[in-house]
Amino acid sequence: MSKTTDIQTVKATGDLVLQEVWRAKDTLSAQYGHDLDKLFSETRQREKLSGHPLVGPPPKRPRLNRSISVRRKAKR
Repeated sequence: MSKTTDIQTVKATGDLVLQEVWRAKDTLSAQYGHDLDKLFSETRQREKLSGHPLVGPPPKRPRLNRSISVRRKAKR
C-alpha cells in the first residue's frame, strides 16, 4: 500500500467514527430537549446512584501573592 491509500482509509474511517459520535450526541441531547441543565442534572443523579467512586476536580491552589515577591526584589 502507498501512503496515500493509508491516509484515505484512515480519513474515511475517522469520518465514520465522527459521524457516529455526532449521532449519539444529537440523540442524547434530544432526549433532554437540548437543555444542558437537564442533561447534567440527570447525569449527576446517575453518578450518585451508580455506587461507583467518583473523582472530582483537584482542589484549587491558593493564588500566589506576587506583590510580596516584587517588594522583596525592590529592597535588595
